[in-house]
Amino acid sequence: IFRTQLKSDVAEFAALLETAKSGRVRGVLTAGKAEAEREIVNLEMKARLAAERAQGGGGDTKRYLVELTDYGWDQSAKFVKLFITLNGVQGCAEENVTVEYTETSLQLHVRDLQGKDYGLSVNNLLHAIDVDKSYRKIKTDMVAIYLKKAKEGENWDVLTAIQKRLKQKQDSEMSKDSENPESALVNIMKKMYNNGDAKTKQMIAKAWTESQDKAKFGQDMGGGMGGMGGM
Repeated sequence: IFRTQLKSDVAEFAALLETAKSGRVRGVLTAGKAEAEREIVNLEMKARLAAERAQGGGGDTKRYLVELTDYGWDQSAKFVKLFITLNGVQGCAEENVTVEYTETSLQLHVRDLQGKDYGLSVNNLLHAIDVDKSYRKIKTDMVAIYLKKAKEGENWDVLTAIQKRLKQKQDSEMSKDSENPESALVNIMKKMYNNGDAKTKQMIAKAWTESQDKAKFGQDMGGGMGGMGGM
């Protein structure tokens, strides 16, 4: 049921993206769509692993599935390379470390590594890959995945299409900020405030209050930094 709801959410996000005009709205919708797609992949991965365990006689049904999110990546003219750190993975049987590819996605499954299963999903790759020529290698404490570029020589400035859209949105905001340095400073303080802990928020709020007080007395604050609101 939950998977059906997620698929419905993805369809709705896609429909809204077709009509959205604001860059900010499109960014939010894109991020939401990507998150829903990731959840669908994870549910499918868990269901598949559960089925495999059941077929194996149930001896390993209590293994915990760890969702991997951290990895490094690089590229050459022919390949995009992902590096996933997993302590002791070199001790796994070859058949327990598998990667499923489509032209725009990959799913890594590592089974029974020190009593746990591990999974990594990367969807909406920036460009198409050659599924048949992509492969993986097990190294010491690492799995390396080699994605063969469908178009050799094509540069990937980011790994996924979602990251590309978010980067374009951020670049657009930075461009607007460069036209108004005061607005840029305000936006930086807002982001620091919204992402900071309680102590950071207290420090920024104090600095903002003091700057407003100084502005009232006509000191050189460029007329104040309007637009912060209540953060």
